Amino acid sequence: MLLRAQAAGPRGLPNALTCELEDWFHILESDRVPKLEDWSKLPLRAERSVDRLLDLFDRTQVHATFFCLGWMAERMPQVVRRCQAAGHEIGSHGYAHVLARPANQAAFREDIVRAKGILEDITGSEVLGFRSPGFSVKNDNTWFFDVVSEAGYRYDASIFPAHHGHGGYSGSDPGPHVMATSGGPLVEIPISTVRLLGRRFCFFGGGYLRISPLPVIRWGAEVLQKQKRPLIVYVHPREIDPDHPRLPLGSWRYFKCYNNLTTTLPKLTWLCEHYRFGTMAELASQFEVRSTRLAAASLSA
Repeated sequence: MLLRAQAAGPRGLPNALTCELEDWFHILESDRVPKLEDWSKLPLRAERSVDRLLDLFDRTQVHATFFCLGWMAERMPQVVRRCQAAGHEIGSHGYAHVLARPANQAAFREDIVRAKGILEDITGSEVLGFRSPGFSVKNDNTWFFDVVSEAGYRYDASIFPAHHGHGGYSGSDPGPHVMATSGGPLVEIPISTVRLLGRRFCFFGGGYLRISPLPVIRWGAEVLQKQKRPLIVYVHPREIDPDHPRLPLGSWRYFKCYNNLTTTLPKLTWLCEHYRFGTMAELASQFEVRSTRLAAASLSA
């Protein structure tokens, strides 16, 4: 029987584990990465890694959210349905890995609407959540939240409240909160960060999870639990596939993308064995309920 820590205490919010369903060549912002028109010529490897994740989640009684690229879902709908059938949430990661940038607002809007439609056709269920590739919402593109809400999403998970190569949203509430948008309230669930030496750091996903020693990850998770803040973890299928092909990236990007690949699954396994995880939709729903109760209590006080 698994012995795991409570989610975040009686007044806290549940933790959430997320997988961004993309493949080994979906690296952002490099001229050495294959273009969209060449993707279909490349071998897909994500399915095997997703099956390994599903086995881990089943063994550790974890329910996760799979933020799926629409392009991937079109080519492996059976994988999306397998995740759904196992009790996991299907969220959107856009269609073609389009970053939210001031110059491509219209293209970004079209991309996330297209992805939502594809995923809902495959699953037969409403897609509630969205995460932008590269956590690419920044302080100079706050139109992002209006676009996400108007596209029909109920919550967003794109804020990285610290420095990030593709995004980084300074001054943001590091915990779940509500954004007022032209499409109505949008629940925002930022990636987990902890403050250290006056700055915020993430140890819980992607290259941050790979490069961080397990004692540091454990310390960061304990800080979040003490603060009654949810632990949000994210992983890509390629990060538990050490044998996937390498792209000819520059030395720094090569290190960031390919360091410590053999350590990802053991760290993820430790987290699943020691913490309770639900879906992002469950977290967003519980946050809405708690916020409503707090607002009502404030009015009656």
